[in-house]
Amino acid sequence: MRRLLPATLTFVFAASAAISAQTPGRGDSTRQRGIYEKGVDLAGKVSNGGKTLLADDDNEWIVSNASILKDFEGRYVSVKCRMDPSKQAIRILYIRGTPASHPPNLGDSAFRR
Repeated sequence: MRRLLPATLTFVFAASAAISAQTPGRGDSTRQRGIYEKGVDLAGKVSNGGKTLLADDDNEWIVSNASILKDFEGRYVSVKCRMDPSKQAIRILYIRGTPASHPPNLGDSAFRR
């Protein structure tokens, strides 16, 4: 009986350690946090329907919140978004401002020389 008790306790502790090693810890996740949590910058041309974005690297992304791009159809934009590579989809957080193209002013001091 004296040998049975330590052997049982050893088995119970070993089993509990093995089970706890297999379960993920609190806050542990298998998804890539950098892509999903912080968001990434992506630049490309918005389709005519505004539902897809053709990125500079020729990847076509489906926009999950396409209503945000309705005023930018057919234009080149730079967006901050969260990606879902398995679905080839993005969720746009915001659109970065693109510099406005102003026509050159020939009366400007840069043209006086």
